[in-house]
Amino acid sequence: MSKRVTKNWLPQQQVWAALRQRIRALTHRDDAEDHLQSAFVNYLEREGEPVREPHAYITRSAINLARNAHKREQTGYVTLTEDSLLPYFEIADPAPSQEEVYASRQRLAHFRAGCSQLPEKTRLVFLLHRVKKMKYQEIANISGMSVSSVEKHIAKALTFLSAWMEQ
Repeated sequence: MSKRVTKNWLPQQQVWAALRQRIRALTHRDDAEDHLQSAFVNYLEREGEPVREPHAYITRSAINLARNAHKREQTGYVTLTEDSLLPYFEIADPAPSQEEVYASRQRLAHFRAGCSQLPEKTRLVFLLHRVKKMKYQEIANISGMSVSSVEKHIAKALTFLSAWMEQ
């Protein structure tokens, strides 16, 4: 950002105060400094050709911002923000609908049917890992099989159940 205004113009508090007073006098608004700051940020972020008269550019921008704010206030224009919409989202019931509950129960019944089709040892290893959250080594220790065998049973169960759930 190599605007010539940044080094010489902003630090001069008298210039800033004079601009603020000018914007306030021209717009008759108490929020003149807010619009002046927004105009200054817009100037600094501006791309393209350099501005020959930064003071005039910033003044005109601030006046336009103030007038736009005045128009929004007069027309009842409301800016929708996440905070302003939050009360409407809190009204919605977070509980699943009856259709969602029914569909979930159907999927669970289908999954259980698939689990019942697994060989007993594979089903036991799979359920210990997925339901009881046991690690492969723990399952190997209590079942008397190797960790490699546990991994193969889990892979077999996952492969079968994935295909089963697609039916």
